[in-house]
Amino acid sequence: MNQKNYQLPLTFEEILNLVLQLPAQEQKQLIQEIKKHSPENKDEDLLSVFDRIGRNAQSKGLTEEILEELLVDES
Repeated sequence: MNQKNYQLPLTFEEILNLVLQLPAQEQKQLIQEIKKHSPENKDEDLLSVFDRIGRNAQSKGLTEEILEELLVDES
């Protein structure tokens, strides 16, 4: 994977690029997670969803370094 240093908070484009680097199965799981929470926020746009996910992850301790470790391609 191409290593890049990201400045938090991530932009929508950076999040999308990171998601597209995930294996297909992990992308499907992420979509399912987003859909699971969508009924609560029917009027929420995709950018707001990603912002909320990012804030939630950061509040639970996600750092730029941890994110990079999670996204390392081990194949």
